[in-house]
Amino acid sequence: MKIELSDKLKSFPPFLFEELYRKEKAERAKGRDIISLAVGDPDLPTDRRIVNCALQEIKKAPNHRYPNTKGNENLRREIAAWHGRRHGLKFHPNDEISILIGSKEGIAHLPFVVMNPGDYCLVPDPTYPTYRTGVILSGGRIHNVPLEEKNGFLPDLGKIPARVLAKTKLFFLNYPNNPTGAGATLAFYKDLVKWARRHGVIIAQDAAYCDMYFGKPAPSILQAPGARDVAVEFYSASKTYCMAGWRIGWVVGNSKLVCALNQLKENIDSGPFNAIQNAVAFGLKHHEEIVPPVREHFKRRADKFCAVLRSCGWRFTCPGGSCFVWARPPVNCASLEAVYFMLGKASILTAPGSGFGRYGEGYVRFSLTEPDARLDEALKRLKALDWARFK
Repeated sequence: MKIELSDKLKSFPPFLFEELYRKEKAERAKGRDIISLAVGDPDLPTDRRIVNCALQEIKKAPNHRYPNTKGNENLRREIAAWHGRRHGLKFHPNDEISILIGSKEGIAHLPFVVMNPGDYCLVPDPTYPTYRTGVILSGGRIHNVPLEEKNGFLPDLGKIPARVLAKTKLFFLNYPNNPTGAGATLAFYKDLVKWARRHGVIIAQDAAYCDMYFGKPAPSILQAPGARDVAVEFYSASKTYCMAGWRIGWVVGNSKLVCALNQLKENIDSGPFNAIQNAVAFGLKHHEEIVPPVREHFKRRADKFCAVLRSCGWRFTCPGGSCFVWARPPVNCASLEAVYFMLGKASILTAPGSGFGRYGEGYVRFSLTEPDARLDEALKRLKALDWARFK
């Protein structure tokens, strides 16, 4: 029997980060000491207080049963309390908050809730690849919105064609931004919300890096007047609490959208393990003690990395947050060529900007999620790299 895979699956290119994992593994198998700065996987361990809470929660028999797909009440109430402290916003734990098996899961599922075949979704370029997943599977169409350095990596809403806008249902955004490290202001969000309400566009703001800011605290789009009419915001414990492997996040905002996404999830999954949910609730309750040291750690890394990169002739705008540096090499070249040059000559693996979209071409993304000693070694190798030998 010949098994034919679906046309939808065939439309997906290999996931960039899985390809990079495979490349790293292959090079290590050759005996090479590869320093991988390609994937944003926090090296810092989850705070021991969160881990200890999880260990206690695992022992509780009631947690061994199915969780509520929406998320347990304890976590939803702590999320509501945290948003009150962090953003000055009030959310109803039952109707405006839903727990996710990592924000990636909710982001991929959202298009199924709001899009019909032929509808457009606006996707930033360069971008995190998962924003495209649900759009493709739901039969929607993608219109790429350039994020250019000259505009601070913010979208130029005036350049979206009217014919596209007339059929647009959804717009994905992400600030602090992956891959560029750029931030967005509350003034930007206010203008964006007015624009979205005028054109009937739903905004999905991915706030996975909301507490990895390096200056002023990153605002929430939901602080903008009228935002709850058109917007939801996705949050993740992965970066904030260094809990990437725990797979848990949440969505907050417009109650109709939050409840609809939860309705879809009820037919797909049963939610995260309650012990993990309660551990995240603990983290939220003690957020102000746990998170600032993590943020400062990544800021120190970014400052040091940027200083060395600039001295080596790299061209970039310093990140305002996230755990990434988005930069153009000392010579003009294609992204993939730069990545292979550094891999071949310095045994450093990075992510090609072209893997994030057309407007990422010419850039390289460095992830600062390796231990400090490895980052120091990477900087040593970068300083020794002779770009005059390129080609």
